[in-house]
Amino acid sequence: MWFACIAGRMGVRVLAAVRDLDPPAGGAEMSLATLLRGVSKSGPYAEDAPDYVPLEDVEDGQCVDGWKVKIFQSSDRGGITELTKDSGVQRIVCDLPVEDFWSGLAWRLRNRGSGKPNVGSQRRHLRRVNKKFAKWFSKEVQKEVIAARDDGDLLIGVTQLHWSVGAAKVFQENNIPYLVFVRDELQFEHPMMYGGSLANAAAVCGAGYGLLEQIESVFTIKKGVHVPLPVDYAKRFGSVDLVDSERKNGLNERVDKDVPRVAIVGVTPEKGFAFYQRLLPYIANAWPDACFDIYGGGSYVAGLAEFGNVTCHGHTPVNQVFSSCDVHLLTVRSTGSWGRVINEAGLYGVPSVSVDIGAQREAVGGGGKIVERNSSLDVWCAALKACYLEREELGVLARDHAKVIDHRRSIAMFRSVIRDVLEL
Repeated sequence: MWFACIAGRMGVRVLAAVRDLDPPAGGAEMSLATLLRGVSKSGPYAEDAPDYVPLEDVEDGQCVDGWKVKIFQSSDRGGITELTKDSGVQRIVCDLPVEDFWSGLAWRLRNRGSGKPNVGSQRRHLRRVNKKFAKWFSKEVQKEVIAARDDGDLLIGVTQLHWSVGAAKVFQENNIPYLVFVRDELQFEHPMMYGGSLANAAAVCGAGYGLLEQIESVFTIKKGVHVPLPVDYAKRFGSVDLVDSERKNGLNERVDKDVPRVAIVGVTPEKGFAFYQRLLPYIANAWPDACFDIYGGGSYVAGLAEFGNVTCHGHTPVNQVFSSCDVHLLTVRSTGSWGRVINEAGLYGVPSVSVDIGAQREAVGGGGKIVERNSSLDVWCAALKACYLEREELGVLARDHAKVIDHRRSIAMFRSVIRDVLEL
């Protein structure tokens, strides 16, 4: 590799090439943005990091200098937001649209039962847009290679999700080692398309060892590394006193304190749409006292509003969601990519019920119940009942477990991955 001959190995340039980052399209973009912001500032490697506790200030200990970070992405969703504004991270955009005729057709031809987009049409969209992105990104990377040589810097690439094929192609052409994050089912749905980008990555990053096992069962990769989802609890939720106050007030203000209330945050084809269509009417008969509060927008949430034990609330801040519910429910169809909302619920002392796929068991820890894959509806109902009855004890464990995705810990681990790849 071209960087191996550079004497001194002075600086590091991180090139993140993605479809979306800022504005974010979802949690995956928020997570990567947090990691990139983190390594752009000084901080410790994982082995030097303290035991971070959510919402508590801790001295970082031995730190290394921050690195140069640039983001290359589409401009289609709009301008820069508070996510990366004034962070020191540079943002370079192309005018490629994130959707086209083929992605629209994939949506129109989606499976009416599961809600999944048509795979063939989606694949045509992805092939076309990755070629276009690679063509644009190649010119930008050539500038970065020259600048890095002039300054004596090392280069490393980072990518994830839809446009990672095009990004990986450019990184390989320029002999730049790169990391790929697997965030959801996308690569699994198109293994022939994404397999090469994963196989040639210096490391494939996933949140949770269970997810890494899923990846390695399908793809040939050089190395899999665990990088937890990063949540800045203080930025999102304020302080311990505020969280405790919101939880206390939320429970006290409930007029139905004896009614079991189960929260579901976000519904997609991957996150349980078809499953909930079976589970909700079953529980209406098996456990008629239970009520389900579903949060989020879109046709999938609306598609569950017909059930009598469901109330749909639209997009709602998570602190409002978890201030008053008893149990949190999250399931996935195929890819256990760690539900960060599980640990956000845990911060409020709310236990979760989830499925034993990928990293979900790690996300829940001792703070909830795990249901084996392909379990019957009565097993799910029993798990929800048990979690409700044990909600006080499990809530304490869930709150303690929330620290596993404290952003400071995740950033330190990400920093260590980059160090190891570049052999700093």
